[in-house]
Amino acid sequence: MRDAEEQSPYQLWKPLEENSTTSTEFSFDTIDDFDDHIEQSIPNYHLLSDAIRDLSTFFVRPDTAVVDIGCSTGKLLRSISHSGEKVGIDISAHLLPESDDQTEFILDDLTQMNRYCRKSASLFLSVFTLQFIASEHRRSIVAKIYDELVMGGAFIWAEKVQEPKGRYELIMNNAYYDFKRKKFTPVQIMNKERDLRCLMKPNESFENQEIAFDAGFTEGICFWKFFNFEAWLYIK
Repeated sequence: MRDAEEQSPYQLWKPLEENSTTSTEFSFDTIDDFDDHIEQSIPNYHLLSDAIRDLSTFFVRPDTAVVDIGCSTGKLLRSISHSGEKVGIDISAHLLPESDDQTEFILDDLTQMNRYCRKSASLFLSVFTLQFIASEHRRSIVAKIYDELVMGGAFIWAEKVQEPKGRYELIMNNAYYDFKRKKFTPVQIMNKERDLRCLMKPNESFENQEIAFDAGFTEGICFWKFFNFEAWLYIK
């Protein structure tokens, strides 16, 4: 006979809070506290942000621009020390802040823009952005980034990726779900997975590298990786 205090395996998946069994549809146009959400959703995101700020000091030049495509709230871009032009671009009016004396924020579609900055850039950032853009546009966007960089400028590119072998993809995904359960209920996790099906299409890591090399970059290095998230540094 089952011990009276033994838990049913189904009870292990009981939501953390009774009022969290439902979840509103995920959308960049409605989400609140976006910066907190990212911190809770991507493992060691704060370390990635620190690394990007540290790496930026090797490349930023005062006579050039620093551009963040898919800048969301602009928090990372604003934290980068730069006395010249800073440009943040995003398609979500809900997330994008107003421009100020230090930073110009542009509401626009990356796939429709002729240029991303008025002058040449010494640093471009794309932090978990291109995975949400249709595959057929990614090559042209990275090619445009390469063209607008000064020689010696850098492109920092962070993406969620698919592992090339199913066994490792399964392990990474399940480890990631374990991480997310520290902040979200199983229902919230799976609802977001459902909502992102048609929005997010990650590449395998080698596919992103091919895009960068086809744009003109000749080498790059992965400087940060956690589960199925990684960030690369490319220098023109």
